[in-house]
Amino acid sequence: MAVCEIWDVRGRLDHPIDYAENPEKTANPKYTKADLQAMVDVMEYATNKNKTEQRFFVTGVNCDPTTARDEMMITKAGWNDTSEIVCYHGFQSFKHGEVTPEQAHEVGVKLAERMWGDRFQVIVATHLNTDCLHNHFVVNSVSFADGMHYHDNKANLRLLRQRSDELCREYALSVIEHPSGKKKPYALYQAEKQGRPTRDNVARQAVDEAISKSFTLKDFDRQLAEMGYRINFDPNRKYWTIIGKGWQRPKRLYKLGEEYTNDRIMERISENSYAVKFQSFSEPQVKVYRVKGSLKNARKIGGLRGLYLHYCYKLGILPKGRKQNYARLHYLLKDDLMKMEAITQETRLLCRNHIDTAEQLCSYKGSLETEMSALLQKRKELYSKSRRTSGEEKEAVKAELSDISGRLKIIRKEVRLCEGIAARSDTLKEKLQTIRADEHEQQRKELMKNEHRRRSGRTNRPNELGGL
Repeated sequence: MAVCEIWDVRGRLDHPIDYAENPEKTANPKYTKADLQAMVDVMEYATNKNKTEQRFFVTGVNCDPTTARDEMMITKAGWNDTSEIVCYHGFQSFKHGEVTPEQAHEVGVKLAERMWGDRFQVIVATHLNTDCLHNHFVVNSVSFADGMHYHDNKANLRLLRQRSDELCREYALSVIEHPSGKKKPYALYQAEKQGRPTRDNVARQAVDEAISKSFTLKDFDRQLAEMGYRINFDPNRKYWTIIGKGWQRPKRLYKLGEEYTNDRIMERISENSYAVKFQSFSEPQVKVYRVKGSLKNARKIGGLRGLYLHYCYKLGILPKGRKQNYARLHYLLKDDLMKMEAITQETRLLCRNHIDTAEQLCSYKGSLETEMSALLQKRKELYSKSRRTSGEEKEAVKAELSDISGRLKIIRKEVRLCEGIAARSDTLKEKLQTIRADEHEQQRKELMKNEHRRRSGRTNRPNELGGL
């Protein structure tokens, strides 16, 4: 089974080529030292112009891997190409354990030859850094044969997948015979892969909890309503649907998995027993903690830091190790579950730099931008110096350039975080105010309900023992 995709790349041509030929991606930690050394030797060929043997896991179609960028640029210049799209970057991923690195690379090269070999220059690199071996393709956007552009449209994507499937059959590999419709969004795929909460995961958690506490569909509906969800059991509809507060449209329950079809939900509810389970009371264990000092002089954290820390607590990010029932979260908090990583990074920046006000945030961002401007100017001078030097001096300049590039990467990331904080902080404050108001209203309703139960259960008749 091979999955294929391709997309256009705008900007510098060497970036996708460098990524595809990255030795750290083409080395697999599961291989022996001898295998690793052989792979490293082969990967080093890409930067060693004195070698002439063919590189094993990186192959050029209509170009040499060591000079691919220059050859592609010559083709563009020869046909006077000025398009923003410099190349196309594609991949072909195989099922875990189904192919060897040699087979994966061989299939990738054959696919490139059949798909683009008569008109385009292509780099094929096989990456071994994940459990699923995969090929990367860097395709020049301009044909060396006629100067025409490659078009990344649905027809060409279908053709790419069709030829990939043909090769898989030739090599006795599995093929997706009836692919499902829309693919999962990349952000959602990454969140589920990393175990972070998503809208679907939280909905599953809510349905599971509601089923465990229900004996009828009415119970099931009531339990989900308490968690902010509504269920549609309309008999005129083939599929039941669920919708949460803040959702734009309902979701069919069966799309959450095999355990969430209409029939399976009914089976799971019917499996619950009406019997009451008794459990003996255990002696409560009381732990005593002795704290030295006083909290009188402790300063409460406020401002942006306090806002973000409180929001992280509400989301369940803090304290660490705390088990959070995401299904019971307020619907406004559920909207930000997919943004937990960004919110966490913004919180760390605020705490690390003790930023409490918008003025402090603006000042910190300004200092970063000033440092970035100085580093960019220095890097420009070093690039110029690098072209005039050689030997050890050139290597020293390259090392300094590498350090500057690393620092620039960190600065740009922190500038983006500052911009995110400035854009998000007012929204977080409004959400917390709404959540606080809803919690107070819920507490008021609970108190009224309990008071009503207490009064309705009171009687003035004497009981059988003669008391009141």
